[in-house]
Amino acid sequence: WLPPSGYTPISEDFGGWLAHIILPALTAGIISAAIQTRFIRSAMLEVLNQDYVRTGRAKGLAPTTVVLRHALKNALIPIVTIIGLQITALISSVVVVEVVFAWPGLGRLALDAVLDRDYPVLQGTVLAMAALLTLVNLAVDLLYFALDPRIEYA
Repeated sequence: WLPPSGYTPISEDFGGWLAHIILPALTAGIISAAIQTRFIRSAMLEVLNQDYVRTGRAKGLAPTTVVLRHALKNALIPIVTIIGLQITALISSVVVVEVVFAWPGLGRLALDAVLDRDYPVLQGTVLAMAALLTLVNLAVDLLYFALDPRIEYA
């Protein structure tokens, strides 16, 4: 079935890599997926009750056009926010996933640096994770601007 631990590089064996990635991906992503699904549903329900959506339906637009072109576009701002927050939580939980599934990675390197009292390596891993979180926040801000041009930054 699925191996409980270990890692096979994708360059060596694609099937082995795929088998080794399923459990960690489910572990890291299932809670985030539940939160995102609930949030997307509530954002869409809120937008679908707006006047312009009812007007589009009354004009005879196809339901998929109303949902995809009008409702989803306006619901994406809070959805992008929650996805950005979930990505930061995912980056934070990488240490636990890498230790439990015996994967090499930045989280495992940080834990090994703590246990070995290797402070320069620990500082490097913290700096790398902070840079990654900063890039995620920058991407979310740029997506805000792309989704809604009315948003202005001072």
